[in-house]
Amino acid sequence: MKIIRIAVANQKGGVGKTTTSVCVAQELKSRGFKVLLVDTDAQCNSTRFYEARTEKEATVLDIFCGDEPALSCVQHTEKGDIIASDKLLSGAETMVKVDERRFTHLKRSLKSVEGEYDYIIVDTPPSIGVALKNVLAAVDYVIIPVEESGWSLDGLMDFATALDLARDNNENLRVAGILTVKSKERTRKSKRMGELSIQVAEKLGTKCFRTKIRESVACTEALTEYYVPLREYAPTSTTTEDYKNFVDELMEELI
Repeated sequence: MKIIRIAVANQKGGVGKTTTSVCVAQELKSRGFKVLLVDTDAQCNSTRFYEARTEKEATVLDIFCGDEPALSCVQHTEKGDIIASDKLLSGAETMVKVDERRFTHLKRSLKSVEGEYDYIIVDTPPSIGVALKNVLAAVDYVIIPVEESGWSLDGLMDFATALDLARDNNENLRVAGILTVKSKERTRKSKRMGELSIQVAEKLGTKCFRTKIRESVACTEALTEYYVPLREYAPTSTTTEDYKNFVDELMEELI
C-alpha cells in the first residue's frame, strides 16, 4: 500500500486544524494503521498533545534547515509516532535557505519513511509561508477545516492561489474537501454557512464533506487539558462519533 500523506490546512488560526489532525491520526491508529503525525506549526499544539520532546531531539526545524531525514526525527510516544515541531519554527522565513530547494525540504525528507507508515497526517501553521509551502509540496491531499462562524472562509481564495502554485512542485496535490467544524446544527447560521461552503468548494474544485464535526466540552478537555485521545476520554461523545464518521467518509474519498 502506498503511503498516503494528508495535510490539514487553512490559512486562518483557531479553526480546528490541530484537533482534526490529532483526531484523524488517532482514529486511523485505532483501526490498525501505521500513522505518523508531523507538526509543522510553531505553536506546537500537536507536539504538546503527544507529549513529544522539543529539546535535544531532531524536529521538523531540522528538516527545514538541515535536510534531516524524517526517519531520524520520529519520536515514538504512547499516543503514537510524531515528528515534533519547534517554537523556533516561527522564524522559518529567515532561517530556511533561499534557494531552489526552499519549498521541497519536507518532500525529500519524507522519502526516508516510505514503507514505514500507511498514513502521514500533517498539522499546519495558520499562514501561507515557507512551512506551509513545504507541506503542500509534500502531501497528496489537503483537508480544509472551516468554522460555521464564517470568518474561516475569509481568505480561502488566497489559499486556493497557494494550492495552485504548490502544484508546480506537486502536480498530484488534491483538495480532499472542506470539513465543517464546531458545528451547531439546525441554526440559521449553520444553513447559511453550509451554502457558502458549497460555493467555496466549487471554486476550489472540491466538495464539502457530508460529515460535520459538532463542538463538545469533552473534546476540549481531552486534547488541551488531559492530553488523552478523544475516543478514550469520551467514547460516546458527539464529537467522537463525528470524527469516526468523518474518517469513514475520508477513506472512501481516498480509495
